[in-house]
Amino acid sequence: MNYLAIFVSRIFDPFVSLTAVFIILMYGSPKFIPAFLGMVILPLVLFTLAWKTKYISNWDVSDRKERPKILWAIVVIEAASVIIFHVWSLTPIICAIIGFSIITHFWKMSGHAMGAAYATGLIIKLFGWGWWPILLIVPLVGWARVVTKNHTVTQVIAGAFYSWGLVVLL
Repeated sequence: MNYLAIFVSRIFDPFVSLTAVFIILMYGSPKFIPAFLGMVILPLVLFTLAWKTKYISNWDVSDRKERPKILWAIVVIEAASVIIFHVWSLTPIICAIIGFSIITHFWKMSGHAMGAAYATGLIIKLFGWGWWPILLIVPLVGWARVVTKNHTVTQVIAGAFYSWGLVVLL
């Protein structure tokens, strides 16, 4: 069961969720490739380097105290990308990550649940409730994060509702 949970966690990694959101919002735009490189690939490279050089202890950044260092670096990269590439439609992503980074200073919320909920909420908002089955991804991700002991049920629920709230507001 633990292997399945690890697999689910990797398939629905926040970088994968961000890629899905990015494709939904930007596909077909002439700014797509440079903005994708700046907002997804560059933060992914930074995150990978931080992990490989032990700046963060593991891919899931299990130590809450390590999270702000990497998250604020990603916020800066993504905000700079929005400005440089003039992709203002992606500003809600920056808002979501800034809020998540602030919360992380005080309490560990699930970034996986946040990413899955943001992506599924955006799909429902853009394409309608006919896509409701996609919402099942969120409890699946939550289950995986709890089974792998990366989060509590409360941390998973908070991550999901935080993102769904942002989708509704923004």
